[in-house]
Amino acid sequence: MMGCTVYENKDMQGITGDTLRPGGMFLTDRAIKICEFKQNDKILDVGCGMGVTVEKLKSIYNLNAFGVDPSLKLLQLGKEKYGNHNIELGRGEELPYENSFFKGVMAECTMSLMEDYKKTIMESNRVLEDKGYFIVSDVYARRPEYLEEVQKHNVNSCMRGLFNIDVLKEAIVSSGFEIISFEDWTDLLKQLMVKIIFKYGSMSAFWEIATCSSCGDFQKKLTLCKPGYFLLVAQKK
Repeated sequence: MMGCTVYENKDMQGITGDTLRPGGMFLTDRAIKICEFKQNDKILDVGCGMGVTVEKLKSIYNLNAFGVDPSLKLLQLGKEKYGNHNIELGRGEELPYENSFFKGVMAECTMSLMEDYKKTIMESNRVLEDKGYFIVSDVYARRPEYLEEVQKHNVNSCMRGLFNIDVLKEAIVSSGFEIISFEDWTDLLKQLMVKIIFKYGSMSAFWEIATCSSCGDFQKKLTLCKPGYFLLVAQKK
């Protein structure tokens, strides 16, 4: 068992900032523009971490934002920084909200960390009102034939959960959504990797520091997958 996870590690926060994802808030802003949410619409951030997105949705966009995260450590850090702002302990597979409660559900670089991402998709559908929006930004394998080797590792990072994008899209559609937008933003991931290599010398060195464990040939197998980054917006039918 690992002594820490990437998302609770200060090295990761030092590279990505409080958002803990490539591009920071860029894709959040992009998604809000696509969905055209109205003031006071209820939005859920699944895997909210410290709640930086929740805070922005409230303060910049005047949305009624909520967040859930399985990390007590990150939730506590968020409450110390932002105050008590509707973030609570929870998992994407069992959302603690009633049916049709939200206009939007966001999973920003967190779906790939779920124990059961298909159940998370179903739960997101359940808590969304009709015509509500499901927003996913995450990593995927541009060469999915190498995914099996990467998934054997125990590195607790979205990179171990790289998606086969065709499989993910099928799961979303079969759960009662229509995909209305898909955009590739791999350049944001590449920019983050350049920052990591500049600071740590190599990606392999970063993984070992950030996960508090030896990662073996994880980076070599990850490279074979050619990781990409995407923004997907789907609407509940």
